Amino acid sequence: MGIPELNVASTGEAIVNFIREQVAAARSSGVVVGVSGGLDSATVVFLSVAALGPEKVTGLYLPERDSAEISRVHARAVAEKAGIKLVEIDLEPALKELGTYQGTVPQAVQNSVLNRMAVQGIASMRNTRPFQLTMEDGEVSEVIREAIAFFRIKHRLRMVTIYHFAEKHGLLVAGCLNRTEYLTGFFVRYGDRAADLAPILPLYKTHVRQLAKHLGVPQEVIAKAPTPDLIPGITDEMALGITYDLLDAVLAGLEQGVDRDVLAGELNVSPDKISYVDGLIKKSAPWRQEVPYPDLPGLQLP
Repeated sequence: MGIPELNVASTGEAIVNFIREQVAAARSSGVVVGVSGGLDSATVVFLSVAALGPEKVTGLYLPERDSAEISRVHARAVAEKAGIKLVEIDLEPALKELGTYQGTVPQAVQNSVLNRMAVQGIASMRNTRPFQLTMEDGEVSEVIREAIAFFRIKHRLRMVTIYHFAEKHGLLVAGCLNRTEYLTGFFVRYGDRAADLAPILPLYKTHVRQLAKHLGVPQEVIAKAPTPDLIPGITDEMALGITYDLLDAVLAGLEQGVDRDVLAGELNVSPDKISYVDGLIKKSAPWRQEVPYPDLPGLQLP
């Protein structure tokens, strides 16, 4: 049991053609990509350059108070190897003006001792799934609400900034969301999900890594642990409570209709792991839909 095999050459060519067609249809001057220094955005940059040439691809690096310096290093490495222009816009002043850094959670994140203790605690607890707390139904604690708001405003301000830049320069926004994130809800509505085109959305995270190697993305970017770069020391897999390799295998099995108990046996994991991933898919379903609106007689939308 595993994810479908990927022909990286033909898949890369299909995505390159897709980007080229989308830009031509929109009569756009090119694309802009939010370059985080991570695997997904680097892969989208390299695909976009293959489709349009480096002169029609612009990268935006959008750091703030809690960004890791290595993210800047990797963003620059991606831009340099791809041959694109990289524009850096500091989001900290705007986030500060909006009051984002005020409150218990932001202050704890900035406190190196408290933050290190939290990261070590999460890393040491095998079944800890911080991301799951953001999807709980009903009432949640004030601290959890504050944490959710603190994390998501950063994503949304990033996207506001990217779209502002895109519209000023006649560009399309190339999104960096992948299939694994999309199916599990590991994205922010009106944040990293927002885009004019989504070149890698059909691909599992494992596929993106394979394609990145084929495209020549810098090895240090491919090899590092994926992170949202919102809290120092927190990686995607720590937040999700499961590795991407296993998550992709579970997702693929569920998408193929494999019985959950059978899937657990084939992957040699507890049924709880399968239930957890299945729960993420179901709880995040509304996030993948359009905004709900009333069905009014005589006023249906086309």
